[in-house]
Amino acid sequence: MSALRRALAVLCLGALGTAAAAPAGAATLTTAACVPYVRDQPTMTIIGTGFTPGGSVTLASATKSKPAPAPFATSTVLPNGNFVTRTMPPPFSSRRRTQESFTLVGLDATNPAAFGTTLFEVVRFGLTTSPMPRLPTSRVRYTARGFTPGKRVYVHFRFRGVTRRTVSLGVAKGPCGIASRRMRALPTQALYGPWTTYTNQFRTAPRKKPYWQDAFEICRGRC
Repeated sequence: MSALRRALAVLCLGALGTAAAAPAGAATLTTAACVPYVRDQPTMTIIGTGFTPGGSVTLASATKSKPAPAPFATSTVLPNGNFVTRTMPPPFSSRRRTQESFTLVGLDATNPAAFGTTLFEVVRFGLTTSPMPRLPTSRVRYTARGFTPGKRVYVHFRFRGVTRRTVSLGVAKGPCGIASRRMRALPTQALYGPWTTYTNQFRTAPRKKPYWQDAFEICRGRC
């Protein structure tokens, strides 16, 4: 068994929802309580302390549905024994998931006995509708995820480059920045042709990232 798997096996002896107890002076890891998953963007910042100066750290993750640890990044340790790295968060255990809890482990390549652990969540950034609307007048629930907590989330419905309606989904709550509202699929006049929605945290159409963009079309018959 590799040093990485030996260290991670210690972690997996307890419940995944509880980090393993660390001895005095052990290495530590810190990251955000919830990390947004944005395709091809390194949204996760990890800070480590107490590792071997000049060495390297392997970062791995595990979930309840996939408890086998899976390395997903590495980092070089600075002369003071610390490191800071920015990376893509680990992938979801299923493409259908929008939010998932993870255990993060950082293993010192020079000294396998020194490893840190922490817990975090990953949320899929964007906007979803449930159920998928069949008509512009259908009642659906819009849910925005991965936005800045404590700020309002807005959906801008635009037709031919003009904002026809802006709707607030409410204040993004929790560490994963989630806002939700049930309403008409298209809360404005149903004009025929291509539409675009922009979801952000500004009262106006997007000027700054992050924002989420979707496109759809309203047809007289079948599209």
